[in-house]
Amino acid sequence: MIREALGSAYRRTIGALKDALVGFVSSITRGGGLIQLLYILFLVALMGGFVNAVFFPVPNQSPIPYPNGTAMTIPEAIVDAVVVAVGAAGIYLAYQSGKQTARTRTVNLYLGLALLLIIVSVFAGIDLAILKGLG
Repeated sequence: MIREALGSAYRRTIGALKDALVGFVSSITRGGGLIQLLYILFLVALMGGFVNAVFFPVPNQSPIPYPNGTAMTIPEAIVDAVVVAVGAAGIYLAYQSGKQTARTRTVNLYLGLALLLIIVSVFAGIDLAILKGLG
């Protein structure tokens, strides 16, 4: 009896996760969403410095912040891309907070999260610049 209850709960959970994943993938691929997602990822990669990391590689790819202003490792480019994406998410949440007109609590929540994300991305970017020896 316990095995049947746990088994059916497991199947329902896996089924719900499968349905959610299928819905997410279909929403991305429907209406050009996949192209938009790839475009955004391409722009973030360019802003993160993947071109510099690929075409001007450093001899040792192990340290994340390579202490040189002109060279960059691939892991450092990934970290830079994450910093750029976090800042962009903060700007998007600030934009969404201005569109919220129904509830003031939602406006305050979105704006607070936006400011937090922007501050985290700025401090992470400054910290990376200091680790590289640029600051």
